[in-house]
Amino acid sequence: MGRLFDRERAEALIALLAPARRTRVVEVGANPINDNPYGDLMEMGACEVWGFEPEERAFARLTQGEGRTYLPVAVGDGSEAVFNVCRSISLSSLLKPDPATAAFFQRLASPTRVEKEVPVKTVRLDDLDEIPGFDLLKIDVQGAELQVYSGAAGKLAGCAAVITEVGFVPLYVDQPLLDAQMGFLRPLGFDLHKFLFLKAFSLRGGMNTQLNKKGHANQLLDGDAVFLRSLRAPDRIGDEGLKHLAILADTVIESFDVAVRCLDLLVARGAVEQAAARAYVDRLPDQG
Repeated sequence: MGRLFDRERAEALIALLAPARRTRVVEVGANPINDNPYGDLMEMGACEVWGFEPEERAFARLTQGEGRTYLPVAVGDGSEAVFNVCRSISLSSLLKPDPATAAFFQRLASPTRVEKEVPVKTVRLDDLDEIPGFDLLKIDVQGAELQVYSGAAGKLAGCAAVITEVGFVPLYVDQPLLDAQMGFLRPLGFDLHKFLFLKAFSLRGGMNTQLNKKGHANQLLDGDAVFLRSLRAPDRIGDEGLKHLAILADTVIESFDVAVRCLDLLVARGAVEQAAARAYVDRLPDQG
C-alpha cells in the first residue's frame, strides 16, 4: 500500500486544530538517502526542521531553506568520540562495525569497512539553546541512539513522537538493540507504537546458495520504529501536545486512529469543535 497522504485533508486538520505554531522536527542523522516520512509535511510548509549530519558528503546534499536548518554536527551525549566513516556512507557511525555480524550475513564486510576515523566532539541536544522544544525526533545514527537520548532527555519531555532506526542483531560493537531503546524511552513516557518498515536478509554460503534464488530473507537486521507519547495517560499531555501528535499521526505516521483519539480528547476539553472533528473523521481513508 502506498502513502495515504492527502494535502487537503492535512490542511483541514491543521486549520481545525489551530496550533499555536508549526510542528517542529529535529532530525539527527539527516543523510538524504531515503524518502523522508515527514517529507509531505515539510513540502506543504507545515513544519520547521532542524537537521544534523556529521558526514561531509551527506551534509553537502542537504538543502537549506525557509523552515529548514542543517548543521554539520555529531549529536550525542557531549563526549569526545570517533566518527567511523564507512565505505557505504549510510553505515558510518560513532560505533565500530561488528565483524561477527558482517561475517554472519556474508555481504556486509565491504560496505561496513571503515575508511576513515574522524575525532569529533558530540553535542547534546539539551545544550543547544537555539533549538527550541520539538514535537518529532527522527533519528538515524547507526547504533548511537542511546547517546542521543541521554543528551536530550530534557527536550524529549515535551516531544510527541520519536521515529528511530532500531536494530535486531548488532551491526556495530556494543550496539543497543530494540529492547534497549524501549527500556530508555519508556520511563520518558513513550510507548512503542508501530514499525514503518523492517529489513531482513537471507543467509548465504553453503547449501543456502540454492535458497538465495528463491527469495528467502528471514533474519531481521533493522527497521524504523515509531514511539509515541503515551495516550494511556492523556492528562499528562497538554492541548498543544495533542494537536501536534494528531498532525504527526495523520501526515507522517499514518496512524489515523491516534489522530482521532487526540481529537476526542480535545473535544472533551472544549479545545476543538465536535462537528468539525467529525467532518475530518469522515475524510479518512480505509486502511484495511
